[in-house]
Amino acid sequence: MYLLTLRDLKVRYQDTALGMLWSLLKPLALGGVYYVVFRYLVNLQIDNYHLVLIAALFPWIWFQSSVLLATPAFASNGPLIKKVPFPRFVLPFATVLNLGVHFAISLLIFIVLLAVSGQHPNATWLIGIPILAALQLMLLMGVILVIASVDVYFRDLEHFVEVVLNVGFYATPILYPLDRVPDEWKPILLINPLTSLMEAWRGVLIHNTLPGLDLWPALLFTVIAVVVGTQTFRRLEPGFADAL
Repeated sequence: MYLLTLRDLKVRYQDTALGMLWSLLKPLALGGVYYVVFRYLVNLQIDNYHLVLIAALFPWIWFQSSVLLATPAFASNGPLIKKVPFPRFVLPFATVLNLGVHFAISLLIFIVLLAVSGQHPNATWLIGIPILAALQLMLLMGVILVIASVDVYFRDLEHFVEVVLNVGFYATPILYPLDRVPDEWKPILLINPLTSLMEAWRGVLIHNTLPGLDLWPALLFTVIAVVVGTQTFRRLEPGFADAL
């Protein structure tokens, strides 16, 4: 798994002049575009909106990119799956870990922005970030094991997943904080497990507060996703070689 993750990291920026710096530049550029649009064109009046935005946007980029890139992890590695005996779950897991490294690097941007705003992280980060990162990692693996396993037999799923993620981006409080959502809409957004997860990231990164009971939707969905993902993979994995 370590070798696969390292390979993905090398291949991703192979033959590029800036190399791993793109891990900083791409999320920063995306955050800058959203900031200009919603702060100045939409005129969204929120104190330190750049921090509010990026504290949820960077974890979302990790989630979205992982799901998109790991969905075809089994289907696109047919020759490897057919010829080499190995634990196949490491294929999507390596992708998730690879993008998790990029997310960790992007936190350097957030630290700089905090400093510019007169704030700084404290010891809460040492506890909160590993907790949320581990939770998001488990959530991703549960979801991806289902999607990637089914994708071997139904390749249209990749396009469906892309549509769902595009909708999910706006149905999750990323461009806006949850407290700006009208009360009648909050119960609907709270059904989305990523809502509590993104708000927890904001709590740790901006307010230096540890996750609390509000995180239970994400915890519950993660447990369900891991159980369903594991069972789906075990049931479908024996037929991968024949299907590919």
